[in-house]
Amino acid sequence: MAHRHGIRAAVVAASFLALVLPASLAHADAAPKPKNCNAYQKTVNRHQEKADELDAKFAAEQAKSDELYDVMSEATGEADWIMDTIGDVEEELHYAEPESAEYAKLLEQREDLRKDLAKARDKERAAYNAWRAFEPDEELAADRAKTHKLLRTAKTRLVNCQNKLAS
Repeated sequence: MAHRHGIRAAVVAASFLALVLPASLAHADAAPKPKNCNAYQKTVNRHQEKADELDAKFAAEQAKSDELYDVMSEATGEADWIMDTIGDVEEELHYAEPESAEYAKLLEQREDLRKDLAKARDKERAAYNAWRAFEPDEELAADRAKTHKLLRTAKTRLVNCQNKLAS
């Protein structure tokens, strides 16, 4: 009989622990309500400052790339314009009398344009090589991505803290 009472007491104790223990663990897991969110705000400010700095460097790098591309595009446009002008002069040559002064003038103009075209092509090639040689800083891009991820995380934590304070 004492054996039965011992088993019954053990079952009652186990049932009690099964009911009470999860509630006490849940209470123990609950984080205490923060007093303020200053630490989170400082973290957000630090990451925002770093992100702004990296964004400025990235914007400067993009501006340099855009400038090189614009120079290349302008040089290409100049070479194309000269080629079109040569085509127009050759068309006029086709209709001009070979013995006329106009024909000689057009031949001279065509030769001048061909010299200008050679210079324009050299300028275009130099601009293209400068544009192709420019390589963006991969480390800057990686740091920028990492910093923006840290900033998003810090902002989320700050909002969560503020929500806990409000509740």
